[in-house]
Amino acid sequence: MTELKNEWRLYPIEKSGAVKTPQELAGRSPIPAAVPGNVELDLIRAGRLPRDIFKGMHITEAEAFELYDWWYETTFATPQHSRNLILRFEGVDCIAEYWLNGNRIGVSDNALVEFEFDITGYAAPAGGTNHLFVRIKSAAVESNHMEYDLFNIAGHWNPDVDGISLRKPQHAFGWDIMPRAVTAGIWRKVFLYEKELVSIRQINYHMLAVDEEEAAIRFLWELEIPDDLLKADLSVRIHAKCGASEFSAAEKVYFKLGRADVTVAAPKLWWSFGYGQSNVYDTRMEVVLDGRVVAEKSFNVGIRTAKLVRTDTTDGKNGKFEFVINGVRVICKGTNWVPLSPYHSCDHDRYDRALALVKDIGCNIVRCWGGGVYEEECFYDFCDRNGIMVWQDFSLACAAYSQSAAFCARIEEEAIKVVRRLRTHPALILWAGDNECDVLTRGFGGMPERNVITRKILPNVVRNNDTQRDYLPSSPLLTHETIENLELMPEEHLWGPRDYYKSDFYKQSKAHFVSETGYYGCPGAETLKRFLDADKLYPYPENEQWNLHSTDQRNRPYFTKLVVKSVAQMFGEVPDDLEQFCTASQIVHAEAFKYFVERIRCDRNKSGVIWWNLLDGWPQISNALVDYYFEKKLAYDYVKRAQQPFALMFDELRDWNYTLIAANDTLAEKAGTYKVLDIDDGAVLAQGAFCIGKNTSKALCKLEMTCSEQRFLIIEWTVDNCKFYNHYLCGMPAFALERYMRQLEKFNAYMQAEG
Repeated sequence: MTELKNEWRLYPIEKSGAVKTPQELAGRSPIPAAVPGNVELDLIRAGRLPRDIFKGMHITEAEAFELYDWWYETTFATPQHSRNLILRFEGVDCIAEYWLNGNRIGVSDNALVEFEFDITGYAAPAGGTNHLFVRIKSAAVESNHMEYDLFNIAGHWNPDVDGISLRKPQHAFGWDIMPRAVTAGIWRKVFLYEKELVSIRQINYHMLAVDEEEAAIRFLWELEIPDDLLKADLSVRIHAKCGASEFSAAEKVYFKLGRADVTVAAPKLWWSFGYGQSNVYDTRMEVVLDGRVVAEKSFNVGIRTAKLVRTDTTDGKNGKFEFVINGVRVICKGTNWVPLSPYHSCDHDRYDRALALVKDIGCNIVRCWGGGVYEEECFYDFCDRNGIMVWQDFSLACAAYSQSAAFCARIEEEAIKVVRRLRTHPALILWAGDNECDVLTRGFGGMPERNVITRKILPNVVRNNDTQRDYLPSSPLLTHETIENLELMPEEHLWGPRDYYKSDFYKQSKAHFVSETGYYGCPGAETLKRFLDADKLYPYPENEQWNLHSTDQRNRPYFTKLVVKSVAQMFGEVPDDLEQFCTASQIVHAEAFKYFVERIRCDRNKSGVIWWNLLDGWPQISNALVDYYFEKKLAYDYVKRAQQPFALMFDELRDWNYTLIAANDTLAEKAGTYKVLDIDDGAVLAQGAFCIGKNTSKALCKLEMTCSEQRFLIIEWTVDNCKFYNHYLCGMPAFALERYMRQLEKFNAYMQAEG
């Protein structure tokens, strides 16, 4: 494939529909455009939007362009060999028409998936110049022309429902983690390629049997073959290699559908992080015609089994929601993966740093949230090779979507493309129909089980295109029993009142698996100075910039107040000084996230937590552990220590005692020594030796204490000839902020001194 990197130009058309053909652009002046790109970024470079679009209230200025149409223009040469010439658009946002050399060659209506157009009959002769135009219609205007039911209006968490019938990332219309940014653009790459006489239409593999001695794998494929080549000398070759382990297969082709069975002796199994090596077989399939390779595809193979074991209900003990990899129950610790930018053409440049954080903080799972986009191949390849399981939502979130035949057909087409693109990745362990649509439907008296999209369309797509992955209709899923009583759900999103992080709401949840939970925390003062105007830095009340960056474009202070109340709850007062306020907020935020992770790990009856979230997609005051500029909040270090595959932590006070728990989320026995100290006087409160079996937890000792004792404890242990640390904050609020800051300084100094 050849990427179209030629010069692109962009025509902003103020009135949607004012220009309907390329000829009508005559006399208009374009601005330079970047592809991949978003129109707002081009407008910034042209001086029509503020350069720092995320500063202050600037992003609201982009709303003035929501009613525009956009015409992209470029030229490219026809290759010398131009038989079966294809134009491939990886991502165009959102409703578009395509024109080549004066001919309308196609349309698209989905920003989330790729589209291809055969231009063989429209391209200039070999070596000639082609003139390409792409018209992107105003999403706001197109949405305004669509038909809606009261069903769509009632079942949406956000008053702004104008994106519900468009296949754009749902956060674009405003979310509590993203500003309203109803963008447009050719946001992923554009390619030109010549399609061979024989090509690979789809390929997949599944496991017939897997253990440490032997694996049996079946490869399945569909080719595109002209009728006159069905009796030609045609074959398929497959070769895979992982270190010293490799295997091959070859099959004669008699029809476009085919399969090959392979047996692998002593296979290198794929494991999630902490449980073993994430072995990936680099695999290549070739189609050979008369001794010449005419089509090929490279992909990852992971030899593993993956299963979601769940019950419809639970009482906290008699129920399940857990992932089993290679027959082993895995304790999941990870993050919800949310948009990296309001302008998704910027995502690619943020991948490396964002994914490095996922690995560094010790995640073994990410949940690709349904309000965003389907990520690039490099994202899933990173997860494959680093043992990070992927829970993949389809891009549906927090709404009652149309049940019309036309909308369902668009979702089905989208899902087929997505499943076929991603299914070879071993890290991918679950397809989920949507995010919180069951709960939203229940909220207005609807019946989630009647949702045609998640109960019929999507499960059929998964069943027909991915034979061995589980499908979850919604997260969290409502059944006959749980729709009447949400407390019976084995998998839950723990948001609720967002009060004290150790309140009964969190502490008494019966859920075995928490797939969303979080707590607000302010970034550092220097970060605030980067995106708030100087006169809006502090204080927070009646401050539209704090509200906008909290995130709310209707100037509602709900999330701002949450941050402030959490500080008051923890420390009994709210500092007048900005630096101190940021520090206090980050302490509360850090302790909350640490508690959410350790609460799950201390109770072996629970099986996982996917907290919200790792990294901000724009500058804001939020749940994220790392701000938009990649500055880590205090919670990053707290969660990193809490997520170590083997870690010591204290359970909550019960019967006058805190219990020290050793959580071993590995497949190796762990033996070593431990010590618990009071940070204020250095007194050793407990010490001893331990030996913990694989994939289990064990109580090591108890410390008798009252809830009025406010102590900062250091937990130190040695295992595998290395020292590790954690801490625990005893007692109940209100804590003294200055005392905590001194204790934290001592803790950091102790870890540094001890090595």
